[in-house]
Amino acid sequence: MQLYFIRHGQSTNNVSWEFRDTDGYERVSDPPLTELGVRQAQTLANFIASTQANQIENQSVGAYRHRVSITHLYSSLMIRAIHTGTILSETLGIPLFGLPEVHEIGGIYLESLVDGKPEISFEHGITPAFLQEKFPDFRLHQPIDKKGWWQGGMEASTAPLPRANSVLRLLKERHLGTNDKVAIVTHGGFFNTLARTIFNVRPDEPNNTKLPTWFSFCNCAISRIDFVDERAVWVYHNRTDFMDDDLVTC
Repeated sequence: MQLYFIRHGQSTNNVSWEFRDTDGYERVSDPPLTELGVRQAQTLANFIASTQANQIENQSVGAYRHRVSITHLYSSLMIRAIHTGTILSETLGIPLFGLPEVHEIGGIYLESLVDGKPEISFEHGITPAFLQEKFPDFRLHQPIDKKGWWQGGMEASTAPLPRANSVLRLLKERHLGTNDKVAIVTHGGFFNTLARTIFNVRPDEPNNTKLPTWFSFCNCAISRIDFVDERAVWVYHNRTDFMDDDLVTC
């Protein structure tokens, strides 16, 4: 199994974060892609399509390392990931399946101060009706509640690491020991948790923010990890060489 992790394209929250210390900062719970984010996703899709179209038998190790070939495509149920995955799906002709467990750390929520105390919004994310209207070809392995896929509130800080373990088990059950080339459109924070899980980095500490390490992951960058039996080989990380400099955001 080859496993490709792809971070979603630039979202409106990514842009707002750059202005977090100004009056212009406005975070939303489930942000869409920016125009630049759409361009990033299409550039990535075109790049993958070009490498798949130029497959050559008996390639050298170097040439094989640079080729991106995808047979299965998943994304989280956050809008920015679905939109990125849909662009990939339409360009590559591969169906896109929802994998709710790979959502960003925290889930769908907003935090605000009410009478000086933090208050967390209780939201539910996208609905089946929204998917049918905006992304009709998006596929679900299991139906989601009509009020939305997220249970509401903010995810506990101890939850992402067990969630990453469950994602890894699911992927191995479905794809380990095959020639499947699996791509997952996910998020920067949760990617760090997945990487920690795969390589057994500080399993005693569930909270990423308490670790002295961080894996930078740019918008629409690719990371590849190969699984041979039970051995994980990190082939490359945070690959953005297919994008012009003005498209790269991290």
